[in-house]
Amino acid sequence: MDIGYCERCGFFEGMCECGNGKILLDGKTRIRVSKFLSGLLRHYPEKFGIKLDKNGFADLKEVLDILKERYGIDEISLRALVHLDKKGRFEIVGDRIRAKYGHTVPVNHRWSESGGVPPILYHGTSPKNLESIMRRGLLPMRRREVHLSETLEDAIEVGRRYSVKPVVLIINAKSMINDGYEIRKKGKVYTTDFVPPKYILAIKRWE
Repeated sequence: MDIGYCERCGFFEGMCECGNGKILLDGKTRIRVSKFLSGLLRHYPEKFGIKLDKNGFADLKEVLDILKERYGIDEISLRALVHLDKKGRFEIVGDRIRAKYGHTVPVNHRWSESGGVPPILYHGTSPKNLESIMRRGLLPMRRREVHLSETLEDAIEVGRRYSVKPVVLIINAKSMINDGYEIRKKGKVYTTDFVPPKYILAIKRWE
């Protein structure tokens, strides 16, 4: 969906309420920039000369210079993309920007936003992973954390990245926390180091 900015309505998707807003990024460009930004801040910052600090923050101007060169976008377009990201993947603080989760490069991931953790969380995946998961639990694999979704719908969407017929694991987050496991809130995603099999309450399949 297109995103834009209006002096009256602020950042918006599609069309602003007053109808006088300016479109900053069309839907296709928004997706392309989001995917590139995710890769840049999570997986290959050094490829573009970007240095992340211990908490995963990069210099906003340096990142913006790369995005300007590749996609021709300005700072307000980048801020719109970050502000309107439905999964809350990115964060701008002062003159720094970071991906909140999903890193394969070494950064400090043991931080959490304020707010409680829902008693039930979800994890979407491919059916071919089930045997290993039920035997070994949910592991970070190539990433540094296990990602859990707040809603069933989000988990189905994640699962469809890996299979046209995904499965969703229903996780007893409340019991995990009560037993001493840490679950961290990062936007609309929750992360943890490991989910043992005993906290998987049920498995749902989608055609």
